[in-house]
Amino acid sequence: MNKSQMKLIQRTMDVQRELTREGLNRRNLMKLGVLGAGTGMLLPISGLSLRAALAATCPIPGSEIISPRVTPFKDPFRRMPELTPTYTVKSSVSELTDAMFLRGGKPMQMPYSPMDSKLKLLHEEHPEMKGHFPIKDGGHQAWDGTDSTAGCLAPPKNFYELRAIRHKHVWHSDLPAGAGGQLAWGFAPRNWAGGVTGVDGAITGVPGPVYRQKYGVANLVRLYNELPDTPVDQVGELGVGTSTICTHMHNNHTPSESDGGPLSYNYPGHFWDYHYPNLYAGCSKGFVSPKWGVRGDYKEGLGTLWYHDHKHDFTSQNVYAGLFGACPIYDEVDAGDETVLGATGVRFPTHSQDAGSFPYEFDVPMILHDRQFDPNGVDFFPLGCFDGAMGDMPTVNGTIQPVMKVQPRRYRFRIISGGPSRFLWLWLSQGVNTSTFVPMTVIANDGNLLPRAVSTQSFKAAPGERMDVIIDFTGMKPGTEFVLTNRADSPTGRGPSGKLLPVGQGWNYMKFQVEAARPGLTDNSTKIVNGMPLRPLPDPVNVATAKRKIWVWGRGNGAWNANGVYFDRYAAPYEIPEGTAEVWTHKNGGGSWSHPIHPHNEEFRILSRKGTATPNPTSAIETGRKDTLRLDPSEEAVTAMRFRDWKGYWPMHCHNTVHEDHGMMVLFKVV
Repeated sequence: MNKSQMKLIQRTMDVQRELTREGLNRRNLMKLGVLGAGTGMLLPISGLSLRAALAATCPIPGSEIISPRVTPFKDPFRRMPELTPTYTVKSSVSELTDAMFLRGGKPMQMPYSPMDSKLKLLHEEHPEMKGHFPIKDGGHQAWDGTDSTAGCLAPPKNFYELRAIRHKHVWHSDLPAGAGGQLAWGFAPRNWAGGVTGVDGAITGVPGPVYRQKYGVANLVRLYNELPDTPVDQVGELGVGTSTICTHMHNNHTPSESDGGPLSYNYPGHFWDYHYPNLYAGCSKGFVSPKWGVRGDYKEGLGTLWYHDHKHDFTSQNVYAGLFGACPIYDEVDAGDETVLGATGVRFPTHSQDAGSFPYEFDVPMILHDRQFDPNGVDFFPLGCFDGAMGDMPTVNGTIQPVMKVQPRRYRFRIISGGPSRFLWLWLSQGVNTSTFVPMTVIANDGNLLPRAVSTQSFKAAPGERMDVIIDFTGMKPGTEFVLTNRADSPTGRGPSGKLLPVGQGWNYMKFQVEAARPGLTDNSTKIVNGMPLRPLPDPVNVATAKRKIWVWGRGNGAWNANGVYFDRYAAPYEIPEGTAEVWTHKNGGGSWSHPIHPHNEEFRILSRKGTATPNPTSAIETGRKDTLRLDPSEEAVTAMRFRDWKGYWPMHCHNTVHEDHGMMVLFKVV
């Protein structure tokens, strides 16, 4: 690529940033006549469209558009900081005082502070949404403000404060921004004092803190929106993202007012209180777990959750800006402490008993996300391509191709496919670009422990999916290296071609480098083998009595739709009676497109697939419960799902979040 082409690309990217800052979304661009109605992309006008600069429909990252080169495996892997409670209730929620919290007063069941976004949303901006929440003003369904635990009530025990902030982030030390970083958004704990995040080891940024929960211990998280104030749906100084946010805990079984759905706006200068009762699904139906006494069906227990922005029309952009983090949850089956013998049926890796270890050292969330940078090394979101936002720089926990030093023992890695659009086919090689692949043991899919562990050399993951894997470095010599690589041929946002990239041509996400064992290193985790029982499955849905519904996920006029309808926030949601179950048939109506479909509220089971791309190395992994369904081109899949305990509205959408933002989403309401 010559200098004149590079200058044209840079100028084009700058113009596209300016378009987003001026609030020119898809609808406005079509009105101006610079967006093709049939393609949904910017017309090939020089200086406006990368298609004109590159003669490509949507530029292919890494070949037709190239980020500045950086040294792979140079910067260290970044662990997310641990979020700690502001206050833990000793005996009663009556202990709370206004002074305990940064601003807005103490949390209560009903919103009362003028800083509470629920009041602004329902009384000023969108009063038509009052009917979406079963309690006036979006009051908490699972907390009546007292210590009552009747039914599905669960008064919070831990109170957390989280802040959505602007900061400077270092994606890689070789990028032109250097140690000074570049503007990004992220989540920070209450005590964050500012600074640059990334390779310097600061305590916040991209991703935000890891927030660990436990079944039977209800929590409340107050999220202050401290992002620079801009009008709703107007892009700010980053050139990507809007500062009105919606933070979704993917996929906790949570009352609708705390789900963080796409219409639950948290405005700048305000806050939203999210209450997580941490009861199993079925808490209203008389289930009680056998050991800890937690209400609900312990077979419905979750594991690896993650939180991310979900603002209507801006999910892909706000997540790209940095608004995401991880949230494991533990219970009697997966207790989160391998050193306590007998605490769990299967002791998954957590920490050693040597002096150098720390809690959860070997229980590691990592969010995979790919990004694009312009010729000046500035983060860039591809406004003009609605296929999907694709980049040529693979990041893990906000760092481009990091290296992680590991001890010679077992680790649990919670791999989260953060997208926004790239599909993964992950392998672990011994050494860089070698054909010596090491087996991984998958213990959970979408955060749900499998009925039985699955040993595999590779697995697929669509945007939004999670895989918990055990990697065993026991007995490895110091200096031994392993590389996590994505070999899915997926050059565009349409989805993967189904082809496997040859060895040496995959996307290397990160390197593991074995260190010498620390003195006193222990490993009390259970050795997981193929077929080992983990969590039993709940009773199946009675498909003979369940209502049936067909969802066709398609495309038309340059946008995306469900059953031929583009998302409309004012349309009446599809209604489902609480306590019932339904069987849904999902059809991919987009030909060569792939769609990961994600319904909120509860998990589902896949009953059948027809037209699945082959090979499918994840078929054995899909025997458990899921919250994201990968629909291959022209595929049809049948799922069964329950709707219990809480009422209100939830969305279902494509988790290629560019597709979601451009119409591929519906609302359903549990009544």
